[in-house]
Amino acid sequence: MYQAKAQHALSSHREALSDDINEAMWRLFRAIGDHWQIAGDPSPFRSRLQSFMANRIALMPLYSDYYNIAKRVVDELTEQLGSEEAAYQEIFTNKDALGTPPTTPLALTRQSVANEFLTLYMALGGFNSFGALNWPGYFGGANVPGGKAPYRPME
Repeated sequence: MYQAKAQHALSSHREALSDDINEAMWRLFRAIGDHWQIAGDPSPFRSRLQSFMANRIALMPLYSDYYNIAKRVVDELTEQLGSEEAAYQEIFTNKDALGTPPTTPLALTRQSVANEFLTLYMALGGFNSFGALNWPGYFGGANVPGGKAPYRPME
């Protein structure tokens, strides 16, 4: 009955992300809600973001480098544009960052970090801000009689 945890062979040889990187990725994650005006406090999602990043690195150790690059991109854009908010705006909206495969650090940050964080943000409940009651893969609570059905109730 023992099931091995899915893990890349090289992931155990990687150092954990530094507090600096974790904090930078948390600020990027929070900026998603601000940029798209998603109501609510994302603070409860912080531990899930940490788990998400740890799982990404366990499955593909290159993600450790992606997060390091993302921090560097945010820092460089902040210096160039004058504010962290402007840096996030550039990451979220620059059309040149959409080409695949990503050929610049900005494109890599948008596609492999910011877009994945956005998907996570929405999956964790951000979709509620847009009036949606359901989201693929989201289960909002126990399916018990007398309460609000958590997901796509039968009519």
